[in-house]
Amino acid sequence: MNAITNLSPSISRRHFLGASGVLVLGASLPARKVLGQSSLATTFEPNLFLALDGDGGVHVTVHRSEMGQGIRTALAQVVADELEADWSRVEVVQAQGDAKYGDQNTDGSRSITLNYDRLRTAGATARLMLRQAAAKRWGVDVATVTATNHEVVHAGSGRRLGYGDLASEAASLPVPAKAPLKKNGEHRYIGKPVTHVDSGNIARGKGTFGADFSLPNMATAVVVRCPWLGGGVKSIANKPTDEPGLVAIETLYPAPSAGPVFTPLGGVAVVADDTWTAMRIAGGLDIEWTGSPTQSFDSDELRKSLRDAVASPGTAVPGSEKGDVDAVFAAGGTELSATYETPFLSHAPMEPPVAVADVSDGRCVVHAPLQDPQSARPMIAAQAGLSPDKVEVTPTLLGGAFGRKSKPDFALEAVELSKRLKRPVRVQWLREDDIRHDYFHAASAQYHRAVIDGEGHPTAWLQRSAFPSITTVFAAQAEQPAPWELEMGFSNLPYTVENQRMESAGIRPGVRVGWLRSVCNIFHAFSANVFADEMAAAVGRDPIEHRLSLIPESGKLKQPGQPAPPGHELDFARLRHVIERVRKLSDWDTPRPQGTGLGFAVHHSFRSYVATVLEATVTNGRPSVSNAYVVLDCGTYVNPDTCVAQMEGAVVFGLSLSLYGDIAMKDGAVVQSNFHDYPMLRIGETPATTVELVPAQGRLPAGVGEPGVPPVAPALSNALFAATGTRHRTLPIRA
Repeated sequence: MNAITNLSPSISRRHFLGASGVLVLGASLPARKVLGQSSLATTFEPNLFLALDGDGGVHVTVHRSEMGQGIRTALAQVVADELEADWSRVEVVQAQGDAKYGDQNTDGSRSITLNYDRLRTAGATARLMLRQAAAKRWGVDVATVTATNHEVVHAGSGRRLGYGDLASEAASLPVPAKAPLKKNGEHRYIGKPVTHVDSGNIARGKGTFGADFSLPNMATAVVVRCPWLGGGVKSIANKPTDEPGLVAIETLYPAPSAGPVFTPLGGVAVVADDTWTAMRIAGGLDIEWTGSPTQSFDSDELRKSLRDAVASPGTAVPGSEKGDVDAVFAAGGTELSATYETPFLSHAPMEPPVAVADVSDGRCVVHAPLQDPQSARPMIAAQAGLSPDKVEVTPTLLGGAFGRKSKPDFALEAVELSKRLKRPVRVQWLREDDIRHDYFHAASAQYHRAVIDGEGHPTAWLQRSAFPSITTVFAAQAEQPAPWELEMGFSNLPYTVENQRMESAGIRPGVRVGWLRSVCNIFHAFSANVFADEMAAAVGRDPIEHRLSLIPESGKLKQPGQPAPPGHELDFARLRHVIERVRKLSDWDTPRPQGTGLGFAVHHSFRSYVATVLEATVTNGRPSVSNAYVVLDCGTYVNPDTCVAQMEGAVVFGLSLSLYGDIAMKDGAVVQSNFHDYPMLRIGETPATTVELVPAQGRLPAGVGEPGVPPVAPALSNALFAATGTRHRTLPIRA
């Protein structure tokens, strides 16, 4: 298979390019009519396009961004499978940001969940039209014609035609309203391992990431930003004017300290002919900054405020209260309570933010590692002073993202500088910029209090969660956690308790906060899983047996607050199944050597079920994990190799934040700056990881990129307790 990363043409729902004999087909969903479209689009809006040319080449336009998760491959697999295409003749075309594709936000582990059915429909519709074209040419009933492996075959005579031979005739046919989809068991690519279409180029150093893209006459900019949010440039004491290679020094206006949204932070941009010159000059500037309300922000003080918040009654989650928690507490009994804390975290992808912009001749072109090029497009247009139809936004490959690159502030910086200097500009963030000026994952505190019986079952359970809400980035007055944030492992806790109450509290942060891989599930899964382990330990019960005793045998969770989408409700039987499978996979019941502990955690997030067991020890005061066992039930999956890789990566990601993740702020500024003081897990610390996938069995597809992360930290805490008897309730874990 050949992978290409050029732009998708602007294609109507069905358009025939007669000169080259091309069949172009758009997969559609019910939607509002889009002005300017053809009459064919009065009921449906195009989302994803499939093109078949006269040579038999299949071009699948992928409207999601590739950041190593294999989504360009998976989406093409789905289309090619239903099309019955020869995989070696399929090419991937990267879509620009455009509303005609529907949602393009490669975030929230939703790419397959949202697009699986319509991509299958796109492939199946094209397959049916090719069969119809062949039947018409041969004068036979279409029911006697089949399509397989890039050919159409007549059952009675054995006549066959290649897809390319039929492209022109198929393009002249009306698009059928409904095409039959393959049945389970008939798939050639869905559910099968397929090598990522970009892996060859990446391995050979030919993949185009943000910093690899260049334009003629392009300059490079490095921006020095104020240490605290909302500060601007007061003066520059030593502004150079005649440095070799220096193009310009530009002042950028600061983002607001409250509700900054995705506005650039502001600062001093050093623009030069090459990256090193820009870095060198930027590093030598002596800048005095203006103050802002966040200049005194201190993360230790915020964490104390979070602890205080969960020590007092909060706002009850609507519909969460069952029974009479206070009466059970007043009656006495065996009571447990604990407070759990997690710090601010940085995304720290291997590729820092970078963007190339060219504002010229009344147009703006941007190439950047963006997770959501479509949402970025109107913001880029506003920054450039142009209408969105004059703007092209194309995502490059992303060298990691984890949610950071869904915020286009770095692209807006490049647009502003290109507009001023009237030439292409690449803005290159340094590692220090990335860590100090991130949209940080929020710090949090959780409080759990329960009365338990002799089996460790809670007869009353009070839960409180406090953290700065992501909504504070969008509105100056926002403070309380949003329902969708609480639905991430808090309001949808799967354990059945007769007397229960859930409360939350918000707080204004002094920095930008944003979604990071698995978002609020990180701290909610940590506290709930460790507290469940503490209940089991209090009565000397096996943690897995205890967990199973808290989960019904069957049925669906009726969660308070924001409900799950239909068909994706938390299924107790599926949750129990991954628990039982990881018990067997990890050989849980076999004793480990003295000083080695097994820790278990389970979590439901992004509509998937993940159970994890870690095997850990403490040597010379340092925790280490030798083995990780993960069972994933994500419903129908497209590429099993990708699913396994995502779970393996989640273990590394989760252990990095569990052992090292800690961003601190003093006087409004981030203390950490690079991997020496914000380290990642090294290869020598990475455990052997075994992953099992639960067979799909025709279930709805669910997320894969994020669900593996939440169980890691609590499984580690529980393993270290089993190994040493010391309970860790604060991240990162310091043994």
